[in-house]
Amino acid sequence: MPRRLNPTPAAVNAFQRALPRWYRRHKRDLPWRRTRDPYKIWVSEIMLQQTRVDVVKDYYRRWLQAFPTIASLARARYSRVLKMWEGLGYYQRAKNLHRAARTARRSVPTSYAELQKLPGIGRYTAAAIASIAFGERVPVVDGNVARVLARVFCIRDNIRQPGTLAKLFALAESLMPAAAPGDFNQAMMELGALVCTPARPRCGQCPLRRVCRGRARADELPNRGARPRSVPVTETAAWVCRESKILLRRRPRTGLLAGMWELPALDETNFRPGKQLLVIRHTIMNRRLTLRVVACGLRGAAPADDRWVSRRELSRLALPAAQRRAVEAIRF
Repeated sequence: MPRRLNPTPAAVNAFQRALPRWYRRHKRDLPWRRTRDPYKIWVSEIMLQQTRVDVVKDYYRRWLQAFPTIASLARARYSRVLKMWEGLGYYQRAKNLHRAARTARRSVPTSYAELQKLPGIGRYTAAAIASIAFGERVPVVDGNVARVLARVFCIRDNIRQPGTLAKLFALAESLMPAAAPGDFNQAMMELGALVCTPARPRCGQCPLRRVCRGRARADELPNRGARPRSVPVTETAAWVCRESKILLRRRPRTGLLAGMWELPALDETNFRPGKQLLVIRHTIMNRRLTLRVVACGLRGAAPADDRWVSRRELSRLALPAAQRRAVEAIRF
């Protein structure tokens, strides 16, 4: 396991004084920073996982209009939850958020330890909620914070390894001030988002530049190990239209894109293929998807699991992004 780092007094001072001062001057005015409601902070933290802030803003606003409290989310149908999440991606987040709301029912747990017992809430999310909403002194280490720490302390170990991650959490905790842990955690994340960026970091504007040991190696840090290889996937979907309705099929309740609706896969047992209508290319996680849509006729009755859907009904169903693009591109 990598050795534990002991920051110098100068480094601790920079993190506890210069960084909060920079944050107060330069932090973005974001809607989830105007509240201490743990439910609203929880929603924002889940949405912000692997998603850009500018994308999350509108989803966050619409979500809270639909589900203003944890109780309202717990009462909601899963299909409604999926529809509100449509287009945000990584749909397991929505499923876990819904399950967690039904577990908690009326109130968000008030401690770091209890928060981690809910579905979809791990060490990072629990720390963010506990520190920001409840003032618990627990460190947050997300991708932005890991990058800041790896550069400032010139940590060359692979940050994806459990041992290195444990070292980063311990280091972040040793740098935290006694007061306002939520502001400190947000300052760390904001520095990574605005200044200590993955490419072309703005080192001259960094409040930690005087104690940064990895500045000359900023382009090499952090070490994330080998990038996962992308996997090409080709799917062919059947476009079957009758009386201004199209045939859709619901995905299984478990697995990738669980519970969402899509055009049925072209199976020549049930469908008679015609001309290709369009090709959609889309990337989801490490999958490079090529979706071919082919006009088809039915061989007999529609499969029992499929459903005829009008354009009006379509607006209420959740579809994966590539499928939504395909359906909206073809008139019916």
